[in-house]
Amino acid sequence: MSGDQAQKLRELAKAADIQPAVHPSKMTGGRCLSIAVTSGKGGVGKTTLSLTLAASLAQLQKRVLMMDVDLGLANLHILLGIAPRYNISHVISGECGIEQVVLEAAPGVHLVPGASGLEELANLDTARLERLRVAFMGLEANYDYLLMDTGAGIGSTMTHFVRHSDLALLVMTPDPSSLADSYAMVKVLYEKGGDVRVAVVVNMVTSEREGRETFDRLNALVVRFLKRPVELYAILPADKDVQRLGRRQVHLADRNANNRFYGIAAGLAKRISGYGLSAEGAAGAAKTGFFSRLFGVSER
Repeated sequence: MSGDQAQKLRELAKAADIQPAVHPSKMTGGRCLSIAVTSGKGGVGKTTLSLTLAASLAQLQKRVLMMDVDLGLANLHILLGIAPRYNISHVISGECGIEQVVLEAAPGVHLVPGASGLEELANLDTARLERLRVAFMGLEANYDYLLMDTGAGIGSTMTHFVRHSDLALLVMTPDPSSLADSYAMVKVLYEKGGDVRVAVVVNMVTSEREGRETFDRLNALVVRFLKRPVELYAILPADKDVQRLGRRQVHLADRNANNRFYGIAAGLAKRISGYGLSAEGAAGAAKTGFFSRLFGVSER
């Protein structure tokens, strides 16, 4: 990372008023919770939510590793104003080690950029997969949360990542096409198996009522045809200020405590931060790590 980039990151952190976190020790036995932020269609604000949630978790003194697994448009580093030399595809190909890929986005938040080579995982030999599993597990052990910004849609590679996560945050809007695509995503996740919990975030609403009605329509379809409900985790308002900040590449900065969008996102982070300690997170506490599940190898 160049000196100019490092300086920009320091300025972003200062503008966001994010203080360096005093992190708890991983020796307490806590496991990194994997969260996949996903959607059935594009344009629903998934990446904006990912960035905002990461910053909010960091403010709660959590170590967050963001991973860009959008194969079609890996753009987290662009939105953060970072120009990485390597991305995850270089690790898969053996061109560099995992430690050379991780970049600091803000205090408490690190980024693994541009996952454009993930399809190659299906073609790797067993020895190479094992080396990758060990490398990624070592990385995972250093964080409290693995936050993945996935691509939109129900492609097999994307749903493979989502269904092996502990929690899938499904972002949707009141648009009818978003409802149809969100149902398709839930259907794939439930029919593929796995223990992932699907938590819905309804974004870009004009009112709380519209958000709840949108969720209720989705949940009614899911319960009727799939016999297993989804959960409502947050309702986020349409906000021009959030879009403006995105265009200025300051998703982690200039956040206004009085802004309703950021306030609700902070509340979502608090709910997620208590996930592993609550009854709803009890089942996930006994699971192996995300990368062990992803690579299909049990931890020893």
